[in-house]
Amino acid sequence: MRLQAEVIGRFDHAGDANALLYTPLGEKLTARHTRRYLVDFEGDEAAVGGFLAKVLADPVSHELRAGDAPALTGYAFFLDYGMKAGALDHEKETILAHHHSTAAGAGFSITSLKINHRVYLFGDAGAAIHADRFVKDIVNPAVHTWEVTAA
Repeated sequence: MRLQAEVIGRFDHAGDANALLYTPLGEKLTARHTRRYLVDFEGDEAAVGGFLAKVLADPVSHELRAGDAPALTGYAFFLDYGMKAGALDHEKETILAHHHSTAAGAGFSITSLKINHRVYLFGDAGAAIHADRFVKDIVNPAVHTWEVTAA
């Protein structure tokens, strides 16, 4: 089975998207970051949800939203990028090691874990034409996979 979760900073707000680019755009776009986790597992789904809530999100400063729908609305597009399968991913390895070493992981086994940074871009409806610029300046094709999704 698969569980998808997105972690959002409760106190984070959309900021100037030009800060993500090497050269600024003429248009006014804002960006907001989240983390997306795709967990394939066998066992108790409630136990997986509890484990993810405990390990991924601080109850005061983060919000964890489960499901495949984007956590934010009103975006022009978003960019998901994460480590390629053969690249070293310290966060992934730490989560898996924690799962194997604690009793909290006893009700399920994780068969696959994918972690993506998600960058939501907000602006005019035509802002998605700039998606290639964000991919070029944010993504390292040697170690990252990526996908752009328009609104």
